[in-house]
Amino acid sequence: MNEFFAKFFNYFITMFVIIDPIGVIPIFISITAGVSRKFKKALALRSVIFSSFVVIVFFIFGKKILDLFSIDINAFKVAGGIVLFILAMEMLFASEKTTKITREEKEEIREQMLEEQGVWVVPLAIPALTGPVTMSSIIIFTSQENIFIYKILIPLSAILCLIFAYFFMIFADKVVSKLGNAGINALSRIMGIILLSISIKICVTGVRELWI
Repeated sequence: MNEFFAKFFNYFITMFVIIDPIGVIPIFISITAGVSRKFKKALALRSVIFSSFVVIVFFIFGKKILDLFSIDINAFKVAGGIVLFILAMEMLFASEKTTKITREEKEEIREQMLEEQGVWVVPLAIPALTGPVTMSSIIIFTSQENIFIYKILIPLSAILCLIFAYFFMIFADKVVSKLGNAGINALSRIMGIILLSISIKICVTGVRELWI
């Protein structure tokens, strides 16, 4: 029993670091700017549910999926880095339009656009919550465990981290409410620079490991 809890704690801490539920806050704030709180909660819930589905799929079929399509995990890193790079550029250079419409109209237009883009899948679920590192880690950890009950701890730990991410996302707007519009724009650009650096690092790592 002690070994069971020790392994669970170890996998939870590892997955918490890998998934980084706190780190998704700036991405979520940027994506959901100008939408209602109800829509934000729905978006966060969808992204966590889809991410949990991805975790389970890669837990059961991960190695087979990669082998089936002859996909190198480093190719995932490059693709995920590119997606984050695009998002970072949008955060850096986004500007408010001067068209005079009501707040409700802005929310409706923004929400419709986010629905059409499916941002709860990309970039929220993939790669922000369940990126290539999470996918590859699940495959590696699962292959290392021989006892089934210990294997189950891997997806459970990841899903628990995703639940934490959900609460971080739905309360992210409380931070925004303290900053005001100027503060939000400044925060968005600062986070954009940080995200840009992260995306470049992911891309460089993926490219280096693909060809070296």
